[in-house]
Amino acid sequence: MAVLLALLAVLAATGVGIAWRRGDGTTKRGSGERIRPAEVALEDDAFGPRGTLLFFTADHDVRSVAVRDALEQAAAAHPGVRIAAVDLGRRGDLAGRYAVTTLPSVFVLDGDGRLRFRMKGAPRLADVLAALESVAPPP
Repeated sequence: MAVLLALLAVLAATGVGIAWRRGDGTTKRGSGERIRPAEVALEDDAFGPRGTLLFFTADHDVRSVAVRDALEQAAAAHPGVRIAAVDLGRRGDLAGRYAVTTLPSVFVLDGDGRLRFRMKGAPRLADVLAALESVAPPP
């Protein structure tokens, strides 16, 4: 009986893990709301003139280094796009304000600061590039 219960617990944990991972890296359309740098505790010039990759992270998130590398590659391919990082370890209140439930998360903003895409978890470089193509196509 104990073995059966242990087996069921392992299967349940595996199912939860698979469901959680399935949502990781997903991209959804943004609401179009305008986000200003001061609203996410950043300097006024933190956002790019053509677009911004608003990167929600925390020091304890081990995936953030790899995600930042991908964001840097994507921004380099799109002049006028900047990466603006928000440390939720220091500003946890912003997680609730912007419904950030997974770290890292990336918001793709257009040149006016409007939220065009939300990327939950670690996005693939191809997905970041595709979102930027629609927001800030190369000149």
